[in-house]
Amino acid sequence: MITNKISDQTIKMLNKLTSEQKAKVDQVVRTHVRACLRNGSPLESFDRLLIEAVEVVKLEERAPETKYEFVPGVEPFRHYEQYTSPREL
Repeated sequence: MITNKISDQTIKMLNKLTSEQKAKVDQVVRTHVRACLRNGSPLESFDRLLIEAVEVVKLEERAPETKYEFVPGVEPFRHYEQYTSPREL
């Protein structure tokens, strides 16, 4: 169970977020807590977890993950050069 208090500075940081950002932070926190419970890891600092979750959300907004189209059944063309030793030349 988490018994750490959240600092005033963290609360102010959370209040500055939009509702969409808050939802994303909530999802990051829930995923982390679920993973800790599943693996039996202790939750160190909830305050630090919230700060890192906000940082992750802001980073993902600045540089979103690139999504590539995947077409099943199509293999990329691969060409492998054969090694030729200098003596053979």
